[in-house]
Amino acid sequence: MDKKQTIYLSLLRGINIGGHKKLKMSDLKALYESLGFGQVTTYIQSGNVLFSTDTNESEAELASRIGNTIETKFGFEVPVVLRTQEEMQQIVTQNPFAEEAELAPDKLVVMFLVSIPDSATLAKVRAKIDDNSRFAFIGNTLYFFYPDGYGQTKWHSNFFEKQLRTTVTARNWATTCKLAGMAADLK
Repeated sequence: MDKKQTIYLSLLRGINIGGHKKLKMSDLKALYESLGFGQVTTYIQSGNVLFSTDTNESEAELASRIGNTIETKFGFEVPVVLRTQEEMQQIVTQNPFAEEAELAPDKLVVMFLVSIPDSATLAKVRAKIDDNSRFAFIGNTLYFFYPDGYGQTKWHSNFFEKQLRTTVTARNWATTCKLAGMAADLK
């Protein structure tokens, strides 16, 4: 009996930014294929990899295996955040800033968290945001609308990663939608 294939999106944190942790997407694709994953597809240079697998590993084990293999092969640590095909569809459909995204998609960023922060930590973070930015946590996803633009804020993924004590990687709304669409197209 064949195991069911699960389609994942892995979001790598901090590669190919400012000349650091340079990683060609063709090398990344080959690495994922060497791990036995199917339907491996990359999207843009920021470390987005779609793949299918029938592994019995937990998501944490799978992310750790990918991250450890990248470190062994390329010599640097890269945190890996995973989302399933279904989770990516939910992220797009449950967007609490749908109207804003329609009018100004370049001002909406989705932050993907490894774990769900507790309510006390979230309250502390909310108290620190002191400008006209708006945000919403839904599970392990943070939607952040930057009316003045992402480049004009101090509320980047590094801030949230430190405050929430979990790995955080961000993608703009257009990239998030594209990745969800690509994941939906895999069978």
